[in-house]
Amino acid sequence: MFRKTAGFRVFFWVSLVLIGAFVFLPLLWMINTALKPTTETFSLSFFTGPKTLDNIIGIITNPKIMTYLKNSLIVSFASSAMATLVSAFAGYSFSKFRYRGRKFVMGLFMMSQAFPQAILLLAIYVLMQKLGLLGSYWALVISYVVFTLPVGTWTLKSYFDQLPDSLIESAKIDGAGHMKILWRIVFPVTIPGMISIAIYGFVWSWNDLLYSMTLVTDSARKTLAPGLVMTFLGEGSTNWGMMMAASIVAAIPVTIIFVFLQRYFIQGLTAGAVKG
Repeated sequence: MFRKTAGFRVFFWVSLVLIGAFVFLPLLWMINTALKPTTETFSLSFFTGPKTLDNIIGIITNPKIMTYLKNSLIVSFASSAMATLVSAFAGYSFSKFRYRGRKFVMGLFMMSQAFPQAILLLAIYVLMQKLGLLGSYWALVISYVVFTLPVGTWTLKSYFDQLPDSLIESAKIDGAGHMKILWRIVFPVTIPGMISIAIYGFVWSWNDLLYSMTLVTDSARKTLAPGLVMTFLGEGSTNWGMMMAASIVAAIPVTIIFVFLQRYFIQGLTAGAVKG
């Protein structure tokens, strides 16, 4: 039996404190800066001195920021839902059907993850331009679906692999078609996996900066990340207090989603990783 020596305990707690500081200190610094008056932004006080809610109130009452927030919610929810649905169909196809070229297509899904986003942006930009979607929500939604699809497909395929074929065959004998089997039998038992992919797709699209700055240039359709950059970061000066307050507001939707769905998210990742 392994005995925890004094040296091991010291190493464990020191490592835990260092990791905690690495994770939480930037978050605490962001909150501290958001609560400081503008004149105190660069002071070294840490949760001491005067505090104010002016920065947060200024963000909430700023119609331009709220427009960016609305655009991000529309794009993120749409891309998350579409990516989850497409991944579910693709994963089920790879798992339960045998057809020519199946393994080749599965390999292409994985190979797509090896290409840097910046290189793929060149092809996606030209494609969206030729389709007439450049500058629209659809350009972002389709791009985010493309990046979520490989991970989502392989994760859900692991789920579908665990479903006994006898269950599906029984449904077919009872007269159920493929779509009815999917909606009534397969999808309900894979809800944790689908929720985990939905969260993954939402966070991916919510945090994206490169594609949202390139594919959408109209300020009325910009999402939150590029909107904040264009609003608060300038060559002459940067309003760090407002930027930190905006970052807190931007983190609220993702935090709420993860708090309420973390049980399904963890269950989806762990169950999908076990091949029964």
